Amino acid sequence: MYFTVGMGFVMWVCCLVTFVAHKFSKFSLPCLAIFFIVASIAYYDSRKNLLPVNHIDHILTTNKSLLRISGTIIKPPIIWDEKILNARALHAKSEQSQKRSDRKISFIIRAEAVETSLGLEDISGVIKVNLYLSKEEAFEINKNVSVLKKLGYGQRVVLFGSAFLPKPPANPGEFDYLRYLQRQMPSIRGLMTIVNTKNIKTKPGDCRNWIYYFVYALSNKLNNTIYTHTFSNSAPLISSMLLGNRIDLSNETIDNFMKTGIIHFIAVSGFNVGIVVFAVVTPLRFLRINQTLLTIIILITVIFYTFLTGLNPPVLRASIMAFVFFCSFFVRRQWDITSGIFAAVFFILIRNPSDLFDIGFQLSVLATMGIVYGSAKIEETLFKTALFIEKLQVKAERGRLFFLKKYLRKSFCISLAAWLATLPVTAYYFHLFTPFVVIVNILVFPLFWIIIVCGIILLTLGIACPPLAIVSAWLASYTNLILESLISNLVSLPYSYFYVCGPSPAGIVVYYLFGILFLYRHYLSINYPQLVLLGLLSAHILIFPDFRKFSSRSLTITCLDVGHGGALFIQFPNGKNILYDAGSWQNNNVGKYIIAPFLWSQHVKKIDLVILSHEHKDHVNGLPALIERFQVKSVYSQRHSFASQEGQKILSFLRKNHVSTASLSYGNELKGFEPAGIKILNPPPFASDTAAINNNSCVLKIEYLGYSVLFCGDIKEQGIELLLSKASEIRSDIIQVPHHGSSIRNLEMLINTVQPAYAFINSNDGVVATDTLNILKKHCVNVLQTHLDGAIKLSIDKQGITSSSFFHKAFK
Repeated sequence: MYFTVGMGFVMWVCCLVTFVAHKFSKFSLPCLAIFFIVASIAYYDSRKNLLPVNHIDHILTTNKSLLRISGTIIKPPIIWDEKILNARALHAKSEQSQKRSDRKISFIIRAEAVETSLGLEDISGVIKVNLYLSKEEAFEINKNVSVLKKLGYGQRVVLFGSAFLPKPPANPGEFDYLRYLQRQMPSIRGLMTIVNTKNIKTKPGDCRNWIYYFVYALSNKLNNTIYTHTFSNSAPLISSMLLGNRIDLSNETIDNFMKTGIIHFIAVSGFNVGIVVFAVVTPLRFLRINQTLLTIIILITVIFYTFLTGLNPPVLRASIMAFVFFCSFFVRRQWDITSGIFAAVFFILIRNPSDLFDIGFQLSVLATMGIVYGSAKIEETLFKTALFIEKLQVKAERGRLFFLKKYLRKSFCISLAAWLATLPVTAYYFHLFTPFVVIVNILVFPLFWIIIVCGIILLTLGIACPPLAIVSAWLASYTNLILESLISNLVSLPYSYFYVCGPSPAGIVVYYLFGILFLYRHYLSINYPQLVLLGLLSAHILIFPDFRKFSSRSLTITCLDVGHGGALFIQFPNGKNILYDAGSWQNNNVGKYIIAPFLWSQHVKKIDLVILSHEHKDHVNGLPALIERFQVKSVYSQRHSFASQEGQKILSFLRKNHVSTASLSYGNELKGFEPAGIKILNPPPFASDTAAINNNSCVLKIEYLGYSVLFCGDIKEQGIELLLSKASEIRSDIIQVPHHGSSIRNLEMLINTVQPAYAFINSNDGVVATDTLNILKKHCVNVLQTHLDGAIKLSIDKQGITSSSFFHKAFK
């Protein structure tokens, strides 16, 4: 923090000098930009130290505590009309299995007091509240409406539920939800879960800012208007495009837009503001409206749309940019695009310095700069002849398709410029490479434009005169269905998208420096051979550390923190790897959100072998996401895993994706991982079908440099007895404690026979038995637990065994 504050002070002095001394005035803009960036970082770093003593950060912990907290709602949920709730309830009843998250209602409060044994104590801070309705409550429409109507902006409430601080990421590469919440405005510091509407009580009086009260009331009315007039299967996407409401948007739809590279279409952003401005300017220019009046109309439209979206941060940022651009007309200043961009960044960071770390902010600024500085140069380079001919042609010589050709050319260059400008950042955050995004943008833009324009007409007429909104709602709905169908078909095309590891931060910096040098090569007198040489040198510097990493002669085991489940990644000295189990009870998308980000952070592109200890979901449900994102060569398990009903589904899925499979049993040795040796110790070749699934878990032993590791899966008493019958084979230096550390009658006999120096437990809080920990302590075993230490890393090399954990020692 002190370093960034000091850097901020130095840059402030530089700014002062450049403003005073005209000799250095050309450096004032870059110095000012760097100053605000450094100041934003300093503010972000220091916010934790600026919190008052009674802040929830100092009261709550990451463990859930039942508390009664009073506060004021500062961001209410959407309050649906009774007609819409009836339709949603009927839809929920028709579904065979409804997820708990489908019945979630979220809102944000500013905490004021907490009830303790000593009475009410004043507290401060912002808490996000998640109310989970029971199935019965979700179907009780009248009761549901009455509860929701109480949760308006400014309403004072008393809540009883489990309050806690959001946890930091526990694995390398995992999304940092804690930092994400803290970057919001206002900064969210705590979470609260409520499971019954009876635990919500309202208090008399309110504390309302009338501007925000109007904004949320209007946003609520507009969402209800969309859901009332449009088709039920089109309303979620239209609401997302127009107002940023993603409540009912399916994960499949979001993934499809992500995979085609057009996620910005469904995230209300500056792109929407551009569409709205374009839709207003085009007809007004044909009417030859006075420039001053036109500017006033545009500014009013931008303000109106910003309020329509509930002051959505991305729209607010884009609106600031639009204001800076159009207000230059009123002050009689010549528009300078560079000054405009930095002025907009200045006002945005003044409002919320944390926006500097927001993905949306970074992508919008980069896309804008790419379009401004790159599209014209791309057009000059790729369509030099066409542009030259156009200059020579008079209007009469241009054919009927002139405007279509120009639209396609301009759209192509703008899309390409924006794509190239955001490519490394997109790959870094989302790990996706979409080669056809430029063409997809051209295809989708007209449909998106129709939906936005019809949507704005719908929102306006839906409030003023609902019967007249039917036509625009019908057109928006059908256009949306066409759009979703088109996106779905594009995603199914081969090579339409690729998952990638993503560049390093240093690689991103080099990419943009190289891009700047390329765009301004004539100004800097740099020729193509020099650029190529510079590119090769940069590539060598960036790739060389990876070569050193891959030349490592150690065997590394990483046990990820997935809660109650298993995900162990083993990297061998010869460069090959094995993933032992891939599942979790707590997270059905463990493959997508935990295992895949970890593998990408380790620059892993393929998985040589997946071993499933058994077919329980907490060991296998992450596999489909991994097969989609990585090249998985083989999946092995014990015979009963593939023979069971659940195993047959897994086997069918693997065959469909052309993944080879095999069954493992005692005595099998896995080749190809030398100099390490791998031997299967369980189950027996002819294990009984009546044996418990857990006891048939694949148990394997890995040996390297005289050290050995024993992976036990979920075996219990019967499985341990089978291992004890092979006492000479199970002696190991490291052991995975069986069945997530739960109480097992003959565990001490196993530990006594194995005689490990290290033991690791992959589980969540509340499962690990005290007896298990006492046994390990009695035998002087170093114990590592994922729910306490985060991801666990054990390495074996010539120096011996070393251990580290994500919480206590950063991974390399």
